[in-house]
Amino acid sequence: MNNRWYDRDPACPRLIKQIQGMQQPELREFCARTLINFCEKLRKEIQLKDRKNRGINSIGLTALTGLYRFGQRRRRWYDQEPALHKAVGMLYSLPEIGLSVIAYKLGDTFGLLQIYSIVCSQVDQPPNMKDIAKITTTALKTGKEEAESILVSLIGSDLYRALSPKVND
Repeated sequence: MNNRWYDRDPACPRLIKQIQGMQQPELREFCARTLINFCEKLRKEIQLKDRKNRGINSIGLTALTGLYRFGQRRRRWYDQEPALHKAVGMLYSLPEIGLSVIAYKLGDTFGLLQIYSIVCSQVDQPPNMKDIAKITTTALKTGKEEAESILVSLIGSDLYRALSPKVND
């Protein structure tokens, strides 16, 4: 039984949990902006496909209802940061297949960034935006394995192996 709207896709709660597990607000905001970017692109693709298939020129009833209902109470942890609130709102308006696509595309990337966030917290250093961008672009363009090797080169293999199971649970 689904407890929340994003539980409709099994990978989506993991994605949200990964963002929540990031200690630094700037890293959560980076992930939120990345998520917003992907949601906007996906929504445009879905709209274009719907227009071609049905001749409809709207975002659809599900998305419209989702946008109307989302964020009325603002009680969740992600409601406190504007970029996160917007990102989760965009997820809320996607159809179930959209949630699957986003979670599949960004899950590994956000998992690596969560490990990076934990290490930065442990060594009491702010995250380096160049490192974050390098990990993200490599994961999205080349693949998880290559991005993992970048992260390992930054934090060390022992620390990566120690933290990886905690993040992937």
